[in-house]
Amino acid sequence: MRACAILAALFVGSFALADDKGKDKEKLPARLIPAVDLKVKAPDKGGNVSEPAVITSADDLAKSPVVKDAADELKEKIDFDKEKLVVFAWNGRAKDVVGPTAAKTTDKKTTVVFTFTPGATKEDRQHIRLYAVPKDVEVKVERNSKVAKE
Repeated sequence: MRACAILAALFVGSFALADDKGKDKEKLPARLIPAVDLKVKAPDKGGNVSEPAVITSADDLAKSPVVKDAADELKEKIDFDKEKLVVFAWNGRAKDVVGPTAAKTTDKKTTVVFTFTPGATKEDRQHIRLYAVPKDVEVKVERNSKVAKE
């Protein structure tokens, strides 16, 4: 009988932990915009993952060489009254990774930290990652000292 009670407590506790993990992800104010079906173009001169382009209005989409051909589709996916688009476009190792890893709030200001992790492979590839973040959020990029595994 005691074993059943312990198992029941563990079962219910595991759902609570799963809910807490899901809530943490919701708190991160960065939303990935899949670029697979969009007409996006990698930069001709390599790009810089440490300095993403930040697009704050629908009119600015046409000025970006990376997303200008996907402007109409992006206008439907992003509410520029509330959000801005963060565009990461670079040429790098095939296994390079960049994504939001933390949200820090200090003095009532929120900063989304994107972490770049260089890939371990030697082959080069073009990368494009698009994220919608609230307009009032600051964006920061940090480099991970570890290398992504193959």
